[in-house]
Amino acid sequence: MRTFFDPRALFYLHNINQAGSMSAASELLTVSQPTLSRAVSSLEAQTGRQLMIRGRNGVILTEAGLLLAEQGRQISEDLRGASDIVDRLKKQSPPTVRLGAGPLIAYAAVDDFVAGEMVSHKDRSFHYIVGTARQLITDLLHGRLDIAILTAPPKLYIEHLQCVNIIEENISLFTGNSSPLLASNSRIDKQILSKARWVTIEATYGPQSSFDSMIRHFDLSRVSPAVNYNMNIQGMFKALQQTNALCFLPARITSVLSEKENVSEIDLGFTSDSRQISIWHAADADLNQDLADLIRRAKFFLNNRLLS
Repeated sequence: MRTFFDPRALFYLHNINQAGSMSAASELLTVSQPTLSRAVSSLEAQTGRQLMIRGRNGVILTEAGLLLAEQGRQISEDLRGASDIVDRLKKQSPPTVRLGAGPLIAYAAVDDFVAGEMVSHKDRSFHYIVGTARQLITDLLHGRLDIAILTAPPKLYIEHLQCVNIIEENISLFTGNSSPLLASNSRIDKQILSKARWVTIEATYGPQSSFDSMIRHFDLSRVSPAVNYNMNIQGMFKALQQTNALCFLPARITSVLSEKENVSEIDLGFTSDSRQISIWHAADADLNQDLADLIRRAKFFLNNRLLS
């Protein structure tokens, strides 16, 4: 039998996690601490799991608690979206565009696009989030985003979504500028790659990441990354600079950042996994003129940034 949770309890759990203590959450929500405690106890009774550990300095959520708190975060986002709609209706202002982007393309291009929109379209407002492709696709499907700019496998089909293709991309190998591999005339082969240190960035769509796919290509089944940077682009680049580790990344996007971040592409000698940079939106959405114009401007900006 399906379990139905009280959405208020999930919302409370998210805010407890954000605030770090019951007292801080109580003050933030203007809800009594006993009410919050009863909500958490109800969730624990339904799940049969401990969701929260109380300590002298506040509370820490367990793994199960964090999973349910994530659902509360989505409820919080929906409530904020509803509040934005009410405010917009009151003010009769242009709608807030809910825009999402993957972390690497956000850092390389979309951050600057949003900043430019703030200057050239001063009445425009954004709710801008950066996330993995899987997270952004889910948010599109559930109506929490209007558009998402993604790097995904080519010819990807997702029911109820449409995309505007921008640029074909491929996965390549990058390392810090001081890496001896850049000065070597030796072909990058299995033996060299098996001895290298690796880092990855968690930003891919689907169960198979670029790292997994490329490692299979070289038949390096026992190779594992030293660090998986979950959304932490700056940390990943710092590791490449300071340790000469290797990382598989989208070639065009990373090349935009190569000089700034002191990383370089290593020639693999073959055409690697292909990707497609696209702008996605709901297929059944009312793509009004305002949003259609924004997509056209984003496509023009990304073309110029990534093809220059």
